[in-house]
Amino acid sequence: MKSPLILGLFVALLFTQLVDAQQRDRRGGGKGGGRMSFEERDRLHLAEGFTGLTTHGKAIPGLFDLRSTGVTTEPVRKAAEEFLITLSDSQKAKTLFKVDDDEWRKWANQHSYVRQGVSFEEMTEAQRNAAFALLDAGLSARGLQTTRNIMRLNETLAELKNDWDGYGEWKYHMTIMGEPSEDQPWGWQFDGHHAAINYFVLGDNVVMSPVFVGSEPVVAESGKYKGTVVLQKEQDRGLAFMQALSPE
Repeated sequence: MKSPLILGLFVALLFTQLVDAQQRDRRGGGKGGGRMSFEERDRLHLAEGFTGLTTHGKAIPGLFDLRSTGVTTEPVRKAAEEFLITLSDSQKAKTLFKVDDDEWRKWANQHSYVRQGVSFEEMTEAQRNAAFALLDAGLSARGLQTTRNIMRLNETLAELKNDWDGYGEWKYHMTIMGEPSEDQPWGWQFDGHHAAINYFVLGDNVVMSPVFVGSEPVVAESGKYKGTVVLQKEQDRGLAFMQALSPE
């Protein structure tokens, strides 16, 4: 939503998952001692269960109170309902999940990850417009622009690699968890190469976590989307922070 609704943005969860996966790889968990497949990683991580992100491995009950924010989430709910109306029965069957489904945890940055839900690649123009309307309702203007530009730069990557099977603007998926509701928990997930958004809604509260944004390249110097640029503010601020540190 175009408002300060977010309760927490724990990108650190991404690094927790990546570091854990890398440690497992180094221990030779894959076939023949090599790297693990995504299927093997999913099976291991999902078997472990998940209770939250902590500094010591134990959830702290009552850490956050559930209280009204005073900012309506009705535009997000209506956009989700209108998106679902555009889908065929077969598309809905692979897009709708229970609100507590493990699908929340099945996302990855890599392009080769096998994703669930309906892809933008198979959507009609009307379905794509409805999907973007859902993103627009849930994200800030800058968040939506960044997401769209990451998708465009994935097309640039396809051009550079001459590989439209692995990359491309429309290789992103949408899933809906639970039923869009005014007072019951539900949410949606946007997942693809260099972009993953998990968006949970309960009443007028939203938790957008975990989120991954990235790009390769970050600037399109040629091709269909020449001139597209992303994440420069984040890059510059990160560099400024590092340069401000003392040698110690």
